[in-house]
Amino acid sequence: MRLVINIVLVFTLTHTLAGCQGPSRHSDAVAMNASKQISDVCSTAEQPDLPKYSCLVTSGEGQFHVRAMGLNNRGPAVVLLAGPNYNFHSDSAWFAALQPLLAKQYRVYSVDRLGNAFSSSSDDLSYRRFADDLAQVMQQLKEPQLAVVAFASASISARWFYELHGEQFDIEAMLYIDPDIPLAHSLSLYQGYPADWYRDNLAALLPHLAAGNWTERTKDKLDVEYQQIKQWANEYGTAVDWRYLEQVMQQRLLISHQQARAREIAAYISDLDSYARLPMITAIPVSVIDSDFEQKDITAAADDAELLAALQKWQQEGSAWSAEQASVSNGQYIPLSESDHMVPLQQPQVIQQALEWLLHQ
Repeated sequence: MRLVINIVLVFTLTHTLAGCQGPSRHSDAVAMNASKQISDVCSTAEQPDLPKYSCLVTSGEGQFHVRAMGLNNRGPAVVLLAGPNYNFHSDSAWFAALQPLLAKQYRVYSVDRLGNAFSSSSDDLSYRRFADDLAQVMQQLKEPQLAVVAFASASISARWFYELHGEQFDIEAMLYIDPDIPLAHSLSLYQGYPADWYRDNLAALLPHLAAGNWTERTKDKLDVEYQQIKQWANEYGTAVDWRYLEQVMQQRLLISHQQARAREIAAYISDLDSYARLPMITAIPVSVIDSDFEQKDITAAADDAELLAALQKWQQEGSAWSAEQASVSNGQYIPLSESDHMVPLQQPQVIQQALEWLLHQ
């Protein structure tokens, strides 16, 4: 992130997808109970306006938006964790192509952090904090056997979730997609602008946002993002759940969500400091998809030797760390050339293939 590129339950359970072969009687039982468990945890009466397959799971910390698909499928549940694009928008809209694809084979949950999508908000927001929130949500859903897919800075949440709750859950595998790189040079870029600006100016920024001063600029950014996603869908033939994408993107205009975004960016430096203290995972397979999204900025910096060198080192450091994390855990390192950062929307089939390898090796 500077990212250096400035940078209800209308739950129609009768429409959940038919099962695939699973590895154990335990996973069979979990699959049989998943639909019932969702019904028990989520109340439809108070959630009439949520998207199809969505509900709110209430914990002591707030209400978390969960989209659950493929609930009749066997095997470990796949949990999708969203991270930011170059505008720091970070919610399950990014999985509008990926989740329906994965739900053909797996039970798939996308869980939105507080302040994102249809989750309630809070004054205390961070990727680190979400690791504990996620544990509460998955415990309520009674899904003990998991495979975690973390996009971008959600690697912070995923890594802390494994660190703190790895004994509570049977985490079979993890898949990182362009994870944050917890090494010195990368951290120096992530923790610069705009993260340091948001941290230093958050107190003044929150009332400024409350007055609606950034709503129009937010809308303009969303319009550009939407057009880019349409372009990818045409270029790659990607099937996107457009209705869901639009419903979640619309939530980003809410003042509370604009403020939540600011709070998360302000907390990002601290998040990274805690993340950098953790060692690589070695006990379970971790695969890493590594796009070359940095290349666009490297090309644009051709006339600025200092910036060019910094970006090139960032890319090299990130690829080396990603390859090492995959190697030490017996996962796969999957480099993508000429790829955008938004792999879940641009090339969801690559994620599907990587996950299938992890769970069937």
